[in-house]
Amino acid sequence: MMRVLTTDQAYELDKRASADFNIPGESLMGNAGLAVASFISKQPFDQKVKSIAVVAGKGNNGGDGFSAALELNKLNFDVSVFSIYKHEKLSNDSLIFFKKCRDAQIRIVEGSKPPISESFDLIVDAILGIGFSGQLRNEVSEWVEWINLNSSILCCDVPTGLNSSSGLVSTSTVKATHTITMGFPKLGLCIEPGKSFSGKTESVDIGFPKIEDELNGIDWRLIDSNFVDQIIKPMDSTTNKYAQGKVLVLAGSKGMTGAAFLSSMGALRSGAGLVKVFAPESLSEIYEKKITEGITVSCEDEGEGYFQVKNFEIIMDQVEWADAVLIGPGLGTNKETIDLLTMIYENINKPLVVDADGLNPFYKNRDLLKKLQCVLTPHHGELSRLLSISLGELKEKLVNHMEGFASSYPSVLIAKQPSSIIVHNISGYINTSGNPGLATAGTGDVLSGMVTAFIAQGYNLVESSCISTYIHGYVADKMSKKISERGLIASDLLLEIASSMSRYES
Repeated sequence: MMRVLTTDQAYELDKRASADFNIPGESLMGNAGLAVASFISKQPFDQKVKSIAVVAGKGNNGGDGFSAALELNKLNFDVSVFSIYKHEKLSNDSLIFFKKCRDAQIRIVEGSKPPISESFDLIVDAILGIGFSGQLRNEVSEWVEWINLNSSILCCDVPTGLNSSSGLVSTSTVKATHTITMGFPKLGLCIEPGKSFSGKTESVDIGFPKIEDELNGIDWRLIDSNFVDQIIKPMDSTTNKYAQGKVLVLAGSKGMTGAAFLSSMGALRSGAGLVKVFAPESLSEIYEKKITEGITVSCEDEGEGYFQVKNFEIIMDQVEWADAVLIGPGLGTNKETIDLLTMIYENINKPLVVDADGLNPFYKNRDLLKKLQCVLTPHHGELSRLLSISLGELKEKLVNHMEGFASSYPSVLIAKQPSSIIVHNISGYINTSGNPGLATAGTGDVLSGMVTAFIAQGYNLVESSCISTYIHGYVADKMSKKISERGLIASDLLLEIASSMSRYES
């Protein structure tokens, strides 16, 4: 799995390269420029590139731009460098490459406005790198707007205006067709909205020491097909329905019986051998008609259509039967149901997946989480409530808050979003599959059923979370091509999940 760095980790790597390994910044900058030029020379663009404008800032990112211009000039490209600031304001290493460009008689324009009357085949964005957050200053924004008028844009390390940890973007942000990132991908390039601004991303080796596993903070990795292929095992030819995993589902209520169906079918389509579904007695007939491949366990509800405290004993009796338990989809917010869930969490000793309304008891009592062996699957709104912070604060410092959660609780946390993020203990994972078509009701129910099924089959909590999240997104990618992203609904995923499982069979 490919390693991914936060902004702090990228700074630490750069600092240690100099302090502990005596690798000069000038050397790294020279290698960065060489890598950018080498990439451009391969002509991976929609049109033939001859004329190139490098737009450079005053820091190390600008230095990468000057270095790239120097190497591009050696390859006989027609290069112009637009330095947003006068050379007196450049950082030390950047100034070295500015002077080398000047000595090579490369055209350099200092401190000017964007050249509206000029056109280029390719723009290289080297204005701001990993240190940016917030909003761009006006003098930078006008350059960004000019850059974005072009059809081919290559960014050095990260697009200007993008936060390299959170993936948040400024009102004005370079929208790249390609990004060459130095050493390792930055987390903000891998999650939305940053991912959509980064274009095709390629990481290049510029000579950093091999100490990425020693960096402070969570060890972040990308979840891709190779990762999943290495984990999933073919079914044993002698298996049976009991060996394939027994899943217990507590889901649904009046008006939300679909959640029980989708989560149960998500589990069955992911290979669970047996699925039992609790149903409020007044809704039992609906459950039995809809979930024909599952077993329905009726719970007395006096016609109310939701689960109640008096259902505790029958639920706990069935918990002993299960290999993994799913709680939450469509349960509603009735106080009786919340009190029931609290009692279950205080007594359960089986691997547990908690989704949607199953999270309600934790909002006022996070201590419940300290003893649970569970996977939590909140979307951003639910996660902000769980952490007792505003949605804005969560989005701005998502990585920091997830790292804080992972250090405080034993649970696996799946933050559902475009490019879902998973954390547990000192490990973090970013999913690479999926599309906006998943932004529709019920897709999270399917995912929670999938995670529970893989746990029941014997995969650990982290493996089950990574496998399910990737396949869930992969299936959405396939279905969006057949149907459309806009028209995708949750039930569309179910049959395709089963079909996608074929690649993991012997």
